[in-house]
Amino acid sequence: MILTLILFVFILGLLVFVHELGHFLAAKRLGVRVDEFAFGFKPRIWSVKRGETTYAINAIPIGGYCALYGEDASASGGGKKAKDRDRSFPAKPRWARVIILVAGVTMNFLL
Repeated sequence: MILTLILFVFILGLLVFVHELGHFLAAKRLGVRVDEFAFGFKPRIWSVKRGETTYAINAIPIGGYCALYGEDASASGGGKKAKDRDRSFPAKPRWARVIILVAGVTMNFLL
């Protein structure tokens, strides 16, 4: 029973990690700023900032997220430089946004 639970959490964690990695890699490749790449849900256990991205491991290992700049309307102006707005998710053409969104499922399929 406990081994089954451990395996379930491990496999789900692997699927989530690969899925979010797909979004992350596609966003970086297409010039979208990635503010945070996190495995698990908060509370945070560990994090490090490399360049403009914070990489985090959180306590609840059944999820994760890739926070793209502009997803939460943070790139809608408010004194932001035009360069930053150009790197936001909403500023990218529709085809690029579709690629970023589909990349997660594609990575799961490849796994």
